[in-house]
Amino acid sequence: MTESFDTGSTNRPHRDPIRHGAALFIGEVLGITESPDYLASDLSPIKRDANASIFTIQLDSSVGPAAFMVYAYLLDERGGDGRTGKELFDMGLATLQQAGARSTPGPRAVAHAETDDYGFILATTPGTYRALAGETPGSDRNEAAATEVFTVEESSSVRGELAQELLTTLRAANAQASEWLSAVLHASQSDFTDGEGIGDLLQFTEDETELALYLLDDESIGNLLRALSLLVATAHQHTANALDNEQI
Repeated sequence: MTESFDTGSTNRPHRDPIRHGAALFIGEVLGITESPDYLASDLSPIKRDANASIFTIQLDSSVGPAAFMVYAYLLDERGGDGRTGKELFDMGLATLQQAGARSTPGPRAVAHAETDDYGFILATTPGTYRALAGETPGSDRNEAAATEVFTVEESSSVRGELAQELLTTLRAANAQASEWLSAVLHASQSDFTDGEGIGDLLQFTEDETELALYLLDDESIGNLLRALSLLVATAHQHTANALDNEQI
């Protein structure tokens, strides 16, 4: 969805033009009637460069509470890497559109727009994007897997192989999670000395925001959580049965 709109006057004292433009853009795309200044106050910046900014905001939508990201660019401004905001805008839009076409993890582009000075991209989680597009939960791949039939021997073999792959993946993910937590703790200890908790200190980087948006998607790790719940519940039941048998 491509739009062209007027960002309006930005001559008010203390008004951040790019934040105000992003608020106007969100309001027009989502049909929000609140004033742009009100929306702008709810935008949380996670990146501010000379020619590009990224904001996050959570809004009530037709599909319920939804998290959005707004990529805002000063088109003619050149950054430290030598690229203009226009180049970054085109690259960012292409990346988001490619992710949507390939169904890879990460934000989905909902709409984009350009003015003479600014470029904006509105993105959200894959789950919210599907809901806004009127798609039903689930994917063709999952539906196909559900209809595939195995013999008892084939099922045991497949389950065994997948269990080992899942175990390897979980170990690697847990190790990465430990490293990330250590990095967060190190940052909090080096940058802050007042002893406040991590929850009060953590400011997402762009990559962390992408990860968080992925986790907010109902379908991102839903099957993983269900699998872990089944495995843990079954393991507890087997343990209880073994203890009962020992007492007989």
